[in-house]
Amino acid sequence: MGEDTLNAIRIAEILEGLATDGLHWASNEYDMKRYQRIQELARSLGAVPIESPGRIPASPVTPKIGVDGALINQNSEILLVRRRDTGLWAMPGGAVEIGERPSVAVAREVQEETGLIMNPTRVVGVYDNWMDRRELAHHLYHIVIGGEAVGGILKPQESEIIEVQWFGTDRIPGPDRFHPGHWSRVLHALEGLVGYLD
Repeated sequence: MGEDTLNAIRIAEILEGLATDGLHWASNEYDMKRYQRIQELARSLGAVPIESPGRIPASPVTPKIGVDGALINQNSEILLVRRRDTGLWAMPGGAVEIGERPSVAVAREVQEETGLIMNPTRVVGVYDNWMDRRELAHHLYHIVIGGEAVGGILKPQESEIIEVQWFGTDRIPGPDRFHPGHWSRVLHALEGLVGYLD
C-alpha cells in the first residue's frame, strides 16, 4: 500500500485530527456541535468506540507546519507576494493540511496565491517562527521549499494577496518591508542554500 493510499482508518484519523483542531478553535456552540459530530463520524468510520479516548490529543499541543514556496526563475529572480493582512512581502505559502505532504501543500499554496504551477525540487530549510522574536498566535515550523514554475498564469489571489512580483538580489525590498522571518529566508533561497536548520 503506497503512502498516499487512503483507507477507512487513514480517512478517520485525518477527519478526527481536523475535528480536534476545530473543537480547539471553535468560537461558538454551533461550531462545537458540528466538530463533535465530525469526531463521532470519524470514530465510527475507523471502528473506534465513540466513548474511547481519541487517537489525536484533546487539543493541539505541537507546533503547526507551514510551507513557503521559493520559486526561482531563469533570471535568478524569486517570486514574492505582498500580503493583504500586513501589506508586507513574503514568499507564497500557508499551512499544511492534515494528511497532506509538504511538497503537495507548497504547490497548492503557490498556485492558490499566485496562479503559477510549482514543481517542488528541494528543501531550502526548516525555520522556527519563535526565532523571529515576535508575538505569536501559534508556534509554527516553516519548511521553505525551492522549485520552479512549470505553468499557470501569474494572477494574485485577491482575498489574500495585493500583488505578486519577481525580484532579483538587486531589487529585493529592505528587511522592514517583509513579513517576519521572510527576508532572511528569501536570501537563503537566492543563495541556493539547501537543508538549512534553525
